[in-house]
Amino acid sequence: MHHHMLRSAATVLLASAPLFAAAPAQAAPQQNFPCSLGLQKASNNVTSTVSVTVTCDQTRTVGMRLTAGDTELANVQKTVQAGVQESVTVTVPRVEEVCATLQTGGESATICSS
Repeated sequence: MHHHMLRSAATVLLASAPLFAAAPAQAAPQQNFPCSLGLQKASNNVTSTVSVTVTCDQTRTVGMRLTAGDTELANVQKTVQAGVQESVTVTVPRVEEVCATLQTGGESATICSS
């Protein structure tokens, strides 16, 4: 009898484990944004090359705005096909930090790279 109680206690712990694992993901700032985003910046002494990648689970029109401080570097609209990674790459005079703001379906997300 005692052995049976231990086994059912272990079952309860295993059943609740996924709930704990899911909790941090809900706190992510881009939780409401329906696409996954990436931002990379590579600089030399003169220029910075910035690449923004977007992958969505369904086909969407995504607005991408790249800024460095108060300066707009690029502002493009792209149709992103479901499951296909799209990217926008720009080369600009060297900047320290670049931010990309993406908008689709009333949701927006901003990611920055320094």
